[in-house]
Formats: sequence, structure tokens, C-alpha cells
Amino acid sequence: MADYQSLIGREWDYGRQDCYTIVRDYFALQGITLPNFDRPDELEASPSIYLREAVALGFKQVPFAERRPGDVLIMRLGTRHPMHAAVLVDYDRILHHLDEAPSAVEDLRSYYVKSIAAVFRYAAGSSAG
Repeated sequence: MADYQSLIGREWDYGRQDCYTIVRDYFALQGITLPNFDRPDELEASPSIYLREAVALGFKQVPFAERRPGDVLIMRLGTRHPMHAAVLVDYDRILHHLDEAPSAVEDLRSYYVKSIAAVFRYAAGSSAG
């Protein structure tokens, strides 16, 4: 598990320091480079870049019941499509960056659980299931 403390407390800046940036930087701490993507102008109505790109980036979808630390949770928080990502840092805590708030680690409350559309595990270069 990466030491993610340096990722906590960042100020929100859409497209520069946001929920995808936290995911990218978390994986970078482990030596895994994920590309940057242009963020959609109409976030609330845009198709999910997470669901579209996850497999191509080396992630595989896993059932929520099989989640483990390091997995990425894709959520629908006030948008038509799942446009929020969080990293599971413990079985019941997430690292994420909400709009207009500092990045933080929070409990995986029922509000977030109900919003989860998919759970992805980084699997590129791994033969482990």
C-alpha cells in the first residue's frame, strides 16, 4: 500500500487537482503511470471517462464484495453518469477529492456505497486474479 499522506489536503482545481488526479498520483506513488485526460466541460451530463477507459488502462472490474485496498471505486455523485473516483485505502475508508473541497480520507459511508457504479483493480502486468 502506498503512503498516500502527501495526497491529503490538496485544494480543488478541476482538471489539475481533482478526483482523477488523486487516482493518478496514488498509482504514481507505486510506480504506475496513468495518462491524464481532458476533463469534460459538461461534467453532469458527460459519459463516464472512467468506465470508458478503465480496461484500456490496465484495470479489471471486480465485484464490490471482493473489494480490497488499492481498488478504485467509480461513483455517481450528482451526475448522470459515474464521474467520481476514489481509492479504497482500507476496507471502509476512501481517499478522494470532492468538488470544491480539499482532498481527504473519509469513511466509506452508505451514501458513497449506494453511489458506486463499479469497482476496478489495477491488473496490468499482473498474473494475479
